[in-house]
Amino acid sequence: MMQLFGKEMNKRYLWLIVLMAYVFVVIFLAVICRDVIDSEGSVKLDLFQCYYKPTVDSGKDIFVNIVGFIPVGLLVGLISRRYGVSKALLAGLLLSLTVECSQLLWHKGVFDVDDLFNNSLGAVIGGVIAMSIGRGER
Repeated sequence: MMQLFGKEMNKRYLWLIVLMAYVFVVIFLAVICRDVIDSEGSVKLDLFQCYYKPTVDSGKDIFVNIVGFIPVGLLVGLISRRYGVSKALLAGLLLSLTVECSQLLWHKGVFDVDDLFNNSLGAVIGGVIAMSIGRGER
């Protein structure tokens, strides 16, 4: 079976499988494993609040949201060489939006635009890393 496609195509299929597994893990940890919260679906629409009005946990949340989405951007960038950074941004934004909407819908967290921003930033960083790796291979 490995001889059926070129070496590059096999790598892309492998990265795609790893990406799908990572997406499952992100959704599992961010939505499925979380306890239901008491509030009626809280929404935070004040962008950059975690930066200019930090709480005790803001630094940890920012770090986890950015670092947690770097693999998404990295894998999307490795799968798609062309427009990898923009596709990484789109994938990060869509996955983050899915997580945030799911948390809101099932009362498993707060819909926070800061999370959307930080997750997307992490995906872009991952996409840039993938593009750097791609340039080094040529």
